Amino acid sequence: MVYFVGKLFREVLVLKKIKGFFIGLILAIITVLIFVPIQVQKINQYYRVNDNSVRYNTSYNKHKSREILKANYDENTHLLLGSSELTVANKKEFHPAQMFNYDDFHLMQVGGGFFQNVIQASTLASLEPIMTQKKVAIIESLNWFDQKGMRQDAFESRVSKEHVYYTLVNPKLSKETKLKFINRVLELSAENASLSSTFERYKRVLVEGEGSQIDQFMIQMELAKFSLNVVQAFYDEHSLEAFPSKGSTMPEYNWDEVLAKNEEQAKKDTQSNEYHFDDWYYKKRIEGNLESFKDSASTFKYTDSPEYEDFKLFLQIAKELGVEVLVITFPVNGPWYDYIGIDASQRNAFSTKINEIVKEAGVKQVDLTSHDYDPYYIWDATHPGWKGWPLVEKELVKFFKENG
Repeated sequence: MVYFVGKLFREVLVLKKIKGFFIGLILAIITVLIFVPIQVQKINQYYRVNDNSVRYNTSYNKHKSREILKANYDENTHLLLGSSELTVANKKEFHPAQMFNYDDFHLMQVGGGFFQNVIQASTLASLEPIMTQKKVAIIESLNWFDQKGMRQDAFESRVSKEHVYYTLVNPKLSKETKLKFINRVLELSAENASLSSTFERYKRVLVEGEGSQIDQFMIQMELAKFSLNVVQAFYDEHSLEAFPSKGSTMPEYNWDEVLAKNEEQAKKDTQSNEYHFDDWYYKKRIEGNLESFKDSASTFKYTDSPEYEDFKLFLQIAKELGVEVLVITFPVNGPWYDYIGIDASQRNAFSTKINEIVKEAGVKQVDLTSHDYDPYYIWDATHPGWKGWPLVEKELVKFFKENG
C-alpha cells in the first residue's frame, strides 16, 4: 500500500512539473509573441517623432543610440557635436535649440559634459552613412585640453559600443586610422574589464580580420543587447518634452538686430555681479562661496594634452569620410578664469594649438577666443550666452546652407 501511495505521489509530482513546464513555455511564447512586440512598438513610437524634440533632447542615451539618432535624421538635419554648452541654458532664447527649431533647418545636437573628441569621432563615423549632407560642426572646449585630457571614468560613461562598432565597419576609413582609433579606445577603457574585453574583440575581428566564429557571434549578440538596452533606457527616463516646431521655414535672421536685442537683455540679466554672470547662476552657484574659488583651478595646464592628438584623430576620420568640418572655439569668462587661476597665457596656449591644428587640416573655423574679456559672450564661466551663440549661429547657417 505504501509503495502504491509513494508511486502515485511521484507521478503527481511529475505531472505537476510537466504542467508547470508547459505553463512556463506558454507564458514565454505569449511574452515573445505579444507583450514584447507591444513594448517595442511603444518604444519606437516614443522616439520616432515628427518634431525636433528628440534632436534637441539632452539624454546621454539618445547620444549613444544610433537607432534613435537615425530615426530623427532627415534632409534638413545638420549635425552639431559638442559638450555641456549644448545643454546649459538651452531654454534661453539665444540657444540654437530655440533659434533653429524649424522644419526646414534644425540641428541634431549630440553632446553633454565630457563628450570629447574620441567619443565624437565615433559618433561621426557611425552616423556618416545616414547623413544626407556630409558636413559637421564641432565645438572644441578649453576645458577638454588640460594635462590629463579625457578621463577614463568619463569615457566609460559616455562611450557607445554601437558607435564604436559602426566606426570600425565604416568602409571609408583606412585600417591605419581604425587601428589608431581602437587603440585609443582601448587605452581609455583599460581599467574596465568588461569594456576592454569588448573592444579587444572588436579590434581582433573588425580591424585585424582575426578571431573565431564565437568572437563574431559574441559581437553581434552584445551589439544587439547594447542597442536594445540604450533604447529602453531612453524610454524609461521619459525625458522627452513637448517641443513643437516654430514653423515650416526659418526666418532670415538679421544678426545685428539679434545681437543688439540680446545685449540689452544681458544687461538686465547680469546686475548682481562684476563678472557678468547670469544673475540666477551667480546667486545659485557663486554667491556666498566666492572666496573658495580663488586660484582653485591653478593646477590645470593647457600647453600639452592628449586631447590635442584626439582632436587630430577626429579631423583625420572626418577627412577620410569626406565630411566637411567647421571647428568652433568659444571664449571663456576671462576675468573669472583669471580669478580661479587659469590665466591668459594658458588660454592662449590652447587657442594657438587649436588654430595650428585647424590650419594644418585645412578645415573651416569660427574662433571667438579673443573675446575672453568682452562681456555678454558667456552666460556663466564657460558656456556661451547672449552674444557668443548668435555669432556662431550666423556661421552655422552659412556653413550648412552653402553648397560644396
